[in-house]
Order: sequence, then C-alpha cells, then structure tokens
Amino acid sequence: MKTGNSNLLRLLGVAALCSLPLLMFSQEASTCAGNLKNAQSLFDKGQVEMVPGILRECMRSGFKREEQIAAYKLLIQSYLFEDKLEQADSTMLDFLKSYPEYQVSPTDHSSFVFLFNSFKVKPVIKLSIHLGTNMPFLTFVNPVTLSSEPIPSKNSSDKLNFFGSLEAKIAITPKLDANIELGFSQIKFTNKEDFLTIGTVNYTETQQRLEIPVTVTYDLLKFGKFTTYARAGLGAAFDLNSSAKVSEIPFDLSNSETHSGADIARNDSRIFLDMFAQAGVGIRYKTPSGFISLEARMNAGFFDQVIRSNTDLTEYLKGYYYYIDDDFHINTLNLSLGYTQIFYKPSKRK
Repeated sequence: MKTGNSNLLRLLGVAALCSLPLLMFSQEASTCAGNLKNAQSLFDKGQVEMVPGILRECMRSGFKREEQIAAYKLLIQSYLFEDKLEQADSTMLDFLKSYPEYQVSPTDHSSFVFLFNSFKVKPVIKLSIHLGTNMPFLTFVNPVTLSSEPIPSKNSSDKLNFFGSLEAKIAITPKLDANIELGFSQIKFTNKEDFLTIGTVNYTETQQRLEIPVTVTYDLLKFGKFTTYARAGLGAAFDLNSSAKVSEIPFDLSNSETHSGADIARNDSRIFLDMFAQAGVGIRYKTPSGFISLEARMNAGFFDQVIRSNTDLTEYLKGYYYYIDDDFHINTLNLSLGYTQIFYKPSKRK
C-alpha cells in the first residue's frame, strides 16, 4: 500500500513539474494583460508619468500582437502629454519597425496620429523565392541529318522540369518595381528521327542552366488583397551541364538489337551563354509584410544552341547512333509559386 502511494506521489510530482512552465507563462501573459489595463486606467486618470514603468517589462515579450500595438500607442501618447518629444519619437520609430504596415484608425488619439504622420515608411527591398516548373519547347529548328534523304525530326519536351529562383525587387514607383533574379532551371527535351531503313533514333537531352533575368513588374488591377501584374525584361542563361541519353531502335527487331549506352556529355557542343527575352503575368495575395504570388512567364531564346565541332563524342554519336544535332533555339514556359518578404525602413520626415 505504501509503495502504491509513493508511486502516486511521484507521478503527481512529475506532472506538477511539467505543468510549471505553462503555469508561469500563463501568469506572465495574465500579468502583462493586467499591466496594460492598469496603464490605460492610470492614463485616463491623468497619471501618465506612471505608464512607462508599468509597460516597460512587457514590451519585448508578454504581450499579444494587439496588446503590444495598444501598449505602443499608450506609451507614445504618455510621452507626448509629458512633452518628452525625443522619447515619443524613438518609441514611434520602434513601433514602425515592428509594424511598418500599420494604418491609423478613427479611434486613434489625435496626438498619436499627428506624430505618426510625421514619419514615412518606405519599402527598401523585397526579397522573393520562386519554385515551379519549366515546359521547354524548341523553335527555329533547322533539321540536319546524316541521311542522304531529308528526314523531319519530331521534337517533344518534358512538361515537369524543376525551376527555383531568388529575386530582389526595388520599388521605382508605387506600381513599378525593378527586379534582378538568380535562378536554377532544368530543361529536358527529346528528338526522334528515322534513319533510312535502319531504325529510329531517340535522343533525349537534359540541360541545367543558371538564369539571371533583369525585369520590371507593373501592377495592373487591384481588388481587395489581390493584385494582378505584368513582367517584362531580358536575361542571360549559362549552361552548367548538358547531357544526353541516346538509343537506336531498329525497324527489324528480329535481326538487330537496340543500341543504348551511358549518358553522353554535350557541353562541348552547346553554347555556354544564351540570351532571352522574358514576359509574364501574375497575381499576388497580400500577407503581413509580404505577399504570395502565382506567375506564368515566357522565355524566348536568342541564339542557336549548337556548336559544330568534330570531337570524339560527336563522332561517336554519328558513327554509333547515326545522330547529328539539329540547329535550334530553346524557349520555356515557366509556372511558379512565390513568396515575397518586404523589408521597410521608417524615418522621420524632414
């Protein structure tokens, strides 16, 4: 019996220790909420000099968001009523650093509104991350073949290719932003062609590119928290890696076997630098200090991708697979989901 009581006491002790942090947090939150009520009561009674001392300990932690906003207002008004203008200015600056998107309400005291309007809050920079997919397609294709008879190629592209980027945006006007972006893009496409009576050559190439577009975005229509916008600009694409998987399937499988092998590096046959024009449209949803966006872009490549050279790999493709590159440009349709964080800088108006 004593053993059972001892175990029960131990369990109760452990439970008490586990609940102690929650109890302390609850008491602290309750104390800060009570301090705010007391500070408001003292302010209403005209004892404004006591307000800062009551609120000081809870300003860094202890208040919920709405409570902290109310505490900042109370502090600022108290300093103003005591003609402590420097403390009022510094507290307003701290308030705007914490809540840069705050907008005055009809219930705000006139002294608070007057000081609030003496400050300005500008977005210094907007940093975005985009994740999505590329859907490449080839244009300006000039068929080149080893066959004595012209044979049209059949080009196709994978619809799901990884795309990710980081973007910095600087406001030029309230509706116009200048943007520079650093992105990683994967592009995969397939070329099929029949070689005389021998068989079908399946050539699939995968490129990994570093893309640096410089663009502007312009806000079009705004409805509630949603804003539509357009994007346009130019960019550079650098070839990080190009490789190909090739197979040759004979027409007569009974007498011949399929030829295939390891991936083949194509960097020496691809241009290192491509340029492209970019245009796009998107819609964004406003969130606190940022926004979420959904965007579609079109990249149109400027240059032929092929470098004609007689390397061992190109000779291997010709001799073993009867394959030679067509001339082509790379274009992509890009779909991405993004998040943007806005960094503000509040300052006193001159």
